[in-house]
Amino acid sequence: MIARYCGLQITNSQSAVSTYTANDGVTYEVVNISTIKVPDLTFTAATQPFATATFISGQGYVRTLGVILDSNGIEMIRFYPSNQAPVADSTNRVVTAFSQTSIGSLAAGDYTVNTFKLETQNSGAFGSGQICVEGVTTNTPTPTPTFVPTPTPTATPITPTPTATPTPTPAGQTPVPTSTPTPTPIPSNPVPDPVVPLGPQFTLTYSEKAKGWPSFYSYNPDYMIGMNNYFYTFNGGNLWRHNTNELRNNFYGEQYNSEITSVINEMPLASKLFKTINLQSDEPWNVTLQTDLQADGFISNNWFELKEGSWYAAIKNTTQSPALLANFSSRAINGLGRCVSYSGAPSSRQFEFSTDPLFEIGSILSIGDFLYYNNEFTNIPELAGQVTAVNINLQQNINNIVVDASVSGSTSPTTVDPYLVSVKNNTAESYGLLGHFCRFVLENTGPSPTELFAIQAQIMKSYP
Repeated sequence: MIARYCGLQITNSQSAVSTYTANDGVTYEVVNISTIKVPDLTFTAATQPFATATFISGQGYVRTLGVILDSNGIEMIRFYPSNQAPVADSTNRVVTAFSQTSIGSLAAGDYTVNTFKLETQNSGAFGSGQICVEGVTTNTPTPTPTFVPTPTPTATPITPTPTATPTPTPAGQTPVPTSTPTPTPIPSNPVPDPVVPLGPQFTLTYSEKAKGWPSFYSYNPDYMIGMNNYFYTFNGGNLWRHNTNELRNNFYGEQYNSEITSVINEMPLASKLFKTINLQSDEPWNVTLQTDLQADGFISNNWFELKEGSWYAAIKNTTQSPALLANFSSRAINGLGRCVSYSGAPSSRQFEFSTDPLFEIGSILSIGDFLYYNNEFTNIPELAGQVTAVNINLQQNINNIVVDASVSGSTSPTTVDPYLVSVKNNTAESYGLLGHFCRFVLENTGPSPTELFAIQAQIMKSYP
């Protein structure tokens, strides 16, 4: 008989509930912790522990990671690191992969399934994942009983029974008293465990003027009440009166930031470049921007310039390494070509190019650029390192690029002659954000009152 036991299916929109430091030394974010009770299981070539990754929408890929622990917290089955986890994308939307952990059986008992936060290529990819244990068991399932309804009896006239004459007790014997039956105790109803919400909690407010729920507040009171034109809340056993503190967004002694989220969706069917932001405000705000094609726009509040009463700044791309997959469709990405070989330690890895016939590296590559190679197995660019030197001396047959492959996120190429591309520093050589619409978040970090009247953006049509 084949039996299957699974953890909860999760999506990449769920928040982490804890962390787990795995045997590879990496600390992963855990989204769900499930307990499964299994019998003795034997694994075969067709029935093994497996994980599924399902791509639902967006761009990039969805990867499922996790681990199965015994009652002592010892790893029994793992789906990490990334090369041991199933990957789904728009081409292969549902992918199932067996665990590469060498284990032939699993003893009966309780096991914990830790499902890590799904890895995605960028914030535009959305999907789900699940971890299961499937094996062969000798246990025979208990058959489901068949209930036969009791027929309704036909009413019969009751004939009175004559009163029985008690039998006298013989002389010399003690009468035996009739035992009183013990009442069957009534089982108490089980009390369910309280449901504790996961992730950050907010206080949602209703506006009589707007006839809606326009604002979220970061504080989370235990109890709230309005009295004598004042608003009171209880937190941690203490009573607080609101709207009496000169500090804005300061609740229970903790200072919070103000955030406003909106979208620029003029001509949503046209591909555009979002170039600048103009704030009609009494002070500048931090701005984070994201389009349907790129997700790394940012403007610090000290980058704004006051011009004619408004705060003006150009949109910058934050340098992210490794770069998001969506950014490789940008015209700022420079293709180099296929090298001959690579060698050397990670701190000074060298990529060699042909001198006969001559392969011209070109002058567009600069020190400090990031070098990427195409993964031949996933067909996805991965970081090779940051460029530290470009050596060209054709008379001595020198034609190579040296990178620092010890920077965070760098990996070794999957072939001896990988195809290479370079990425410039996005902040220093920013060109704005490319997309059809732009979602932005304004953040004010000060405790003083501030006013924001309007937001403008400079947009130009993109001609690929």
